[in-house]
Amino acid sequence: MNPQRTRLRDGSMVLIRPVEPDDGDLLAEGFSRLSARSRRLRFLSGKSRLSRADLAYLTQVDHHDHEAIGALDPEDGRGLGVARYIRSSRDPDCAEVAVTVVDDWQHRGLGSELLARVTQRAREEGIGKFTALVSSDNFAVAALLRDSGAAVRQVHQEGGETEYLIDLPRQGLGQDLSKLLRAFAAHATRRE
Repeated sequence: MNPQRTRLRDGSMVLIRPVEPDDGDLLAEGFSRLSARSRRLRFLSGKSRLSRADLAYLTQVDHHDHEAIGALDPEDGRGLGVARYIRSSRDPDCAEVAVTVVDDWQHRGLGSELLARVTQRAREEGIGKFTALVSSDNFAVAALLRDSGAAVRQVHQEGGETEYLIDLPRQGLGQDLSKLLRAFAAHATRRE
């Protein structure tokens, strides 16, 4: 996938492209612009920085079993967000999905755009289901998921984490992935 200029629903322009091996500095800088709350929601911990090993893992993607698509600000080149999937070694039809958007770019449609693109890549690579990990004490997201009407199933709970499963639609995000994304976005804006 070549870099593409994309207009978001709020009119903002971004540059979207696959994550590359030399994007470690971009990821580290973007991570530094996440609030403590956004870091906790994404990494399920109070991680204060990304280690060299973290950065290597997050940038050394094979674009088959591990895909990552990033968004850049076309004006200054700063990283704005990343969506990724990592295929399960136990079930090759399934992959864990994650989307992270820096705080000042949330609620503009960037998360939806990145999720749509990584979902398309997953389908192209033969993946039919996504899983998402959520902190087990994140009762607000659990309630939002339950009340959203999305066909999201809780499949596992262990060690402070709950795993949800969702089938990929034939095209686009579909209602269930859209509702899942809105549930997480709604929780991200609530105060603790």
